Amino acid sequence: MVAGCLRRWYVLLLVVPLFVLLAGHLAQGAQPSWTATATLVVVPSPGLAVARDPAVGEDGPGDTNPFGSPATLALLVSRTVDVGDRGMDLPAGATTSASWDGLRPSLVLLSATAADPAGARTALAAARDAARAALADLQDRQGVGADAAFLAVSGSGPDAPGLDRPARTRMAVVVVAAGGLAAVTVAVALDTALLRRRSTSTPDRGVPQ
Repeated sequence: MVAGCLRRWYVLLLVVPLFVLLAGHLAQGAQPSWTATATLVVVPSPGLAVARDPAVGEDGPGDTNPFGSPATLALLVSRTVDVGDRGMDLPAGATTSASWDGLRPSLVLLSATAADPAGARTALAAARDAARAALADLQDRQGVGADAAFLAVSGSGPDAPGLDRPARTRMAVVVVAAGGLAAVTVAVALDTALLRRRSTSTPDRGVPQ
């Protein structure tokens, strides 16, 4: 391998600098971002809480909500919101996500990322509105009235947006290392191919039997 690289040194001279330039370009283009998070808790409305109170018994209005637990709705809401940013009025370049934590099953975890703190806060507010709208829509489709519905109330946050700095040095090292590996691979492959071609094209000068 070393001998092949030495013979094809010009391959290293061409490939490695290209990857060094690429690493510098990627490192310069990696911009920091801001991320804000919050949680929503799915809870019974006052009317639903009364309907599910064992002390009320048969004298109460009755539980007409087909969703058995807030965890079911929290999971459905997180999947609905996390499908994408369709329908949300987000700042340019901002993204949102929603997830469900099985250890805290009634919570919807929301996150928003943008180029600046204000954009992250705006995107997070849009995600909260979308989650509440999704919760209402899921129940409206089942004919659930307001008195028998689950609601989404604020849990933790919104937290102050945090700065996410890209690992530029690590990115540059990985790209340069990949470039070095690619250069060595190309040099060895080229050297092997040329030596094989030379050996097949050179006539056998041995003494005839």
